[in-house]
Amino acid sequence: MNLEDTLQLLRTLKEVGLSANEANVYLTLLTLGPNPVSTVAKKANLNRSSCYTILDRLMQKGFVHQSNKQNVTYFSSVDPKLMLNQLTSKKHDLEDRIENLRRSMGQFERIKCDYSQKPTVLFYEGEAAIQNIMEDTLNAKEEVRAYASLQELTNLLPNYFPGYYKRRTQKGIFIKAIYPANQLSYKHKLRDHKENRESRLIPPEFNFHLDILIYDNKVAITSLNDKFGLLIKSQSMANAQKKIFDIIWEGTKTYDDVMTTMMEQKYGNPQKTATKRKKSTSV
Repeated sequence: MNLEDTLQLLRTLKEVGLSANEANVYLTLLTLGPNPVSTVAKKANLNRSSCYTILDRLMQKGFVHQSNKQNVTYFSSVDPKLMLNQLTSKKHDLEDRIENLRRSMGQFERIKCDYSQKPTVLFYEGEAAIQNIMEDTLNAKEEVRAYASLQELTNLLPNYFPGYYKRRTQKGIFIKAIYPANQLSYKHKLRDHKENRESRLIPPEFNFHLDILIYDNKVAITSLNDKFGLLIKSQSMANAQKKIFDIIWEGTKTYDDVMTTMMEQKYGNPQKTATKRKKSTSV
């Protein structure tokens, strides 16, 4: 057997869980056949005591067995097919354990709810902070309430949000959002019906340079300038923030009417233009 084949077999044995020395000793036994430890150690370039330790580990794993002949202990490797059968059996056993765990997840979640009411705060840093928090909203069980500086969010992660909107819509998660008025937030509002959202525009001077999301028992606050985020898990805080949002939401209706009209006059409304064209064509 050439060096390249030997190295490939050593890599394969290490991938199934053997150490470098265990793989070396197993291959040595496979090529030598049954032999005493002294011969195995010499062929594998190991000292006798180290070789004994490695052989013992291989026997515990079921890859080597021993026999006695004329008061001398001989070691031999199991057939590689038996090794494959053992690993396959372990694989099936692991798959059964995984399936049992999967079936029990509901029970684990119920138990977790019993002791997970204590408020927790998770801190995220960097641009990944925003993405980590947005990904968490995709697990929301109720509508999401949001204050957002949409222009700054999009500038930070321009390639992320189109896919995020699509996935959130597919999951049926509704969002109520308050945005400072600008061209981007206005065009965003025009897609509300397609993206399972209701947007309201407020005057641009109210831009708070923060992204605040409220959902389930969580309040997420992201500082867009400093690029860090806090995810606060607290049912009482979430409930309070939902009530505050709902009060503010009611007060933004007049602002939204004014800002939407201003944006429409400035940037137009493709939807209304298309409707007018249809009407004129039908006439």
